[in-house]
Amino acid sequence: GKNRVEKEYFSVAETSTYGGISQRTIRDLLIDPFNPIPHFRIGSAGRIIRIKKSEFDQWMDSQRAGQGNELDELIKGILK
Repeated sequence: GKNRVEKEYFSVAETSTYGGISQRTIRDLLIDPFNPIPHFRIGSAGRIIRIKKSEFDQWMDSQRAGQGNELDELIKGILK
């Protein structure tokens, strides 16, 4: 209907479904040392994780293979 709100923030589970990536992998990628998924930790213990859809989309774009991203360069360097 008219009042349907487009979700702006996803849980890990929703991000997993949206991106087609397992929840475990999403959690690993939140703390990836090279290119972590941007996210928010809510609450005093930071247990509630939210991922902004637009930021996840940008992060996915940064993962595009063959765009000369740092990881591609690193792997090429190792394989030389």
